[in-house]
Amino acid sequence: MKSRIFVLTIIGFLIPYCAALERDKKAVQSCYECSNIADPSQCTRVVTCRANEVCYTEAHSTSSIFQSTVYSLGCRASTLCDAISHGGGVVGRKRNVRQLNTHCNSCCRTNNCNRNLCGATGHTGPTVSTSSSTYVRLLGGSHAYEGRVEVFHGGIWGSICDDNWGGHEAQVVCGMLGYSRSGSGGAQGGLFGAAPTYAKIFMDEVNCTGTEASIDLCHFNGWGVHDCGHDEDAGVICNSASTEDNIIFLLDTGLGGVIFRMDLNTQSYVPIPMNSLYTPTAFDYDPTDGRIYFVDYRLRQLMSVHFSGTDVRELKQLDANADLEKIQVDPINRKLFYADTGNNLIGSINLDGTGYRVVVNQSLDEPRDLALVPATQTIYWTDWGTSPKIEKASYDGSNRQTLASTGLKWPNGLAYDYEENRLYFVDAGTHKIEAMQPDGSSRSVILTDSSAHFFAVSPYHQYLYYTDWNQHTVMRVNKDGSGKTNIGPTGFRQLADIRVHKYGYGMPGVVTPSPIVVDESHIFVRLVGRGDHNEGLVEVYINGEWGTICDDMWDDREAKVVCEMLGFGKTNAKAVSRAYYGTDNSIIIFLDDVNCTGEESHIAQCTKIGDWGLHNCDHREDAGVNCTFDVTTIRDFVLVADSYIQEIYRMDLETGSYSAIPQYSVNTPIGIDYDPLTHTVFYSDVGLHLIKSTDLDGNNEKILKRLNSVAIPDGLVIDVQNRLIFYSDTGNDVIVKMNMDGTGVVNVTNTNLDEPRAVTLDVANQVIYWTDWGAHPKIEKSNYDGSNRQTLIDSGLKFPNGLVYDGTTNKLYLCDAGTNKIEVMDTNGQNRQLIFQDAGAHFFGIDVDSQYIYVSDWTKDGVIRLNKDGSGETPVGPPSFGKLNGISLYHQGG
Repeated sequence: MKSRIFVLTIIGFLIPYCAALERDKKAVQSCYECSNIADPSQCTRVVTCRANEVCYTEAHSTSSIFQSTVYSLGCRASTLCDAISHGGGVVGRKRNVRQLNTHCNSCCRTNNCNRNLCGATGHTGPTVSTSSSTYVRLLGGSHAYEGRVEVFHGGIWGSICDDNWGGHEAQVVCGMLGYSRSGSGGAQGGLFGAAPTYAKIFMDEVNCTGTEASIDLCHFNGWGVHDCGHDEDAGVICNSASTEDNIIFLLDTGLGGVIFRMDLNTQSYVPIPMNSLYTPTAFDYDPTDGRIYFVDYRLRQLMSVHFSGTDVRELKQLDANADLEKIQVDPINRKLFYADTGNNLIGSINLDGTGYRVVVNQSLDEPRDLALVPATQTIYWTDWGTSPKIEKASYDGSNRQTLASTGLKWPNGLAYDYEENRLYFVDAGTHKIEAMQPDGSSRSVILTDSSAHFFAVSPYHQYLYYTDWNQHTVMRVNKDGSGKTNIGPTGFRQLADIRVHKYGYGMPGVVTPSPIVVDESHIFVRLVGRGDHNEGLVEVYINGEWGTICDDMWDDREAKVVCEMLGFGKTNAKAVSRAYYGTDNSIIIFLDDVNCTGEESHIAQCTKIGDWGLHNCDHREDAGVNCTFDVTTIRDFVLVADSYIQEIYRMDLETGSYSAIPQYSVNTPIGIDYDPLTHTVFYSDVGLHLIKSTDLDGNNEKILKRLNSVAIPDGLVIDVQNRLIFYSDTGNDVIVKMNMDGTGVVNVTNTNLDEPRAVTLDVANQVIYWTDWGAHPKIEKSNYDGSNRQTLIDSGLKFPNGLVYDGTTNKLYLCDAGTNKIEVMDTNGQNRQLIFQDAGAHFFGIDVDSQYIYVSDWTKDGVIRLNKDGSGETPVGPPSFGKLNGISLYHQGG
């Protein structure tokens, strides 16, 4: 059966019903009503509201660089106005969070009162607070929305005791981090690990209403007054469908290359957890796709990652001489530029990994930071070599010009201010922040600080945010040089890069997404809990986090959409309620009152952006589905064997959603293949020393062959036409052939094998190919009977884990976890070509279809898809698996 261990405890997952809502709003109000006007005081149209409505005025920022503001006035449900006024969740009604995240949202309950609630803001930028006495951060979580809560007080960090810790307290913490308060859950019992024993416990018996602006505004025993140990450290799980807005992105190389997400207004922050393999040293943010692009100096790679820290992709593997410095993204022309001080060049590449070119590689000494102007396709850069300078050129390297070559020593940071059309740069040698026009004229000193080691700078309205290696906080100064101050808490070591992201602010022409990012390509569903392959508790994944769905309004129309996403189709899909298949108290409730027509192709189409995390349920109302299982109509899929979670999954190729194929006895599945004629899955289990089969729905589980105790059957492949199974056994150093029912077992070869692993077949010619990753790695082939054995290649290999024969091109595709390469060659070993290389990968399984290569990668926790030329690296499904080994594709009719 499907295994699912529920080990976590979340407290306070209910959004409390606002019993304090005013109940005397019976009088009908009159309000001004206008849309998108420049001045609310000019609105003259008066409308009569409904009995449950009050007046509101709302401000919207346009996407222009000058930040013009328009206003909308009218009537709004009083419950929504309570949410605006008090910051709490709304039960039974949904609110548009995008609208609430604007400069002015005001409600009133007096006739004709809303015309003058908001005034024109003018062109001056907002005043952002410099600091407060209390901040929070999250540590120990598996993604950016969860972790142990630490609070900054009196200059040091300490934890919070979990006595009476619950949902209201979590709402406050999540709000301080810039996340949605709705859907927040409190975690007890040191769920995300304990703080060090020497660390302070600052707060105990915290009691919040959920609306406080800061955790220290809640009632608690007093700073440092507690009766707890660190095994009671409190944590939170925040709603991952939260605003991606008002952010200061930071990169700390002193902490090993950690990217942080700091709230612009509160300066509380959380690290963005990524695979520990990666060590970013510089980054930029693309608000169009919500991706962070970074350089990894150790792996010598140009990379990108989703803002949640998931979906790491490689743009390019660079050569051994590369010494990567800063990076800059052009989201309009969809290009990335980088500085390589090892090769002394500036290069560019398209954001999809294609179109690599060297832009400048002459007369460069130590290029470091970059700035771009997409409208004119101009690149600016600093060079801190023997003759320091700041230069510019066109994107193709032409029209090169030196802008500044005197008064420089270590010009580390450079930024273009699109509001003022000025260049700002910081120099760690001269200890100055300076500005100049794009042609190098009107150069002026903004700030001189002899104690500073400036490194990076980012302009935002009237401010310059910058990093100083001699400071352990973010720094800020006004553009006129006044008001230098520390921003937020201490605790950083060496901040190497900084970017301020504000919705609607920044590069002209960039169409940023909504502050809340609901991207269907990063939203998946799965079935867990009790039940067969086609039924179970529905969990939905967004931005790195799994959550459940409340069964309010849950019926067969919603079930149709979920079943379609899983590849089962919509026919006779049944909704199941009341946590029939079990529940998971460890995760939040993401959706409630889901409203599908049944015709949608994705569950995200059934709900509004602001609905995620809003609910009035508990996990006893978790929704499930029962899908019709028909092997003749099931959609294209990939089978994967997960040896860590001990499951076999069928994942829909179109959506990446999946469910487990339940097995009563599975330990360490490795090799896997599929017979479309009988709809049977065949797999090897190295933990149980078995070759097994099962129906696609998990029934009719059979043991085809019991192996001896030293057997390690790593590879498995079937010949559907001749009804044969081939497997490799690296424990007994043998390759075996047998009938599909387990009879007729014979050795293909058992000589001169060291560590045989992958096996693949050319069925038409009855040839078997295999890899050997032993002391002398090689790839070999022979006929089915073992005759005509040949070594195809025996050089340039280390751990050749995966091999597949492509009958459409008569080619062999190979993946090697030691060389980190995917290669292709002829069936005689000739014309060997490198397709893709990733210094951080651990490839294992590989399969191909007519267009793509699919590989399992232990470091990226999932399946990766590539074009056959190596471009277009894309994950298939969420990166939430354990250790995926063998993979097998199925296409209808192919």
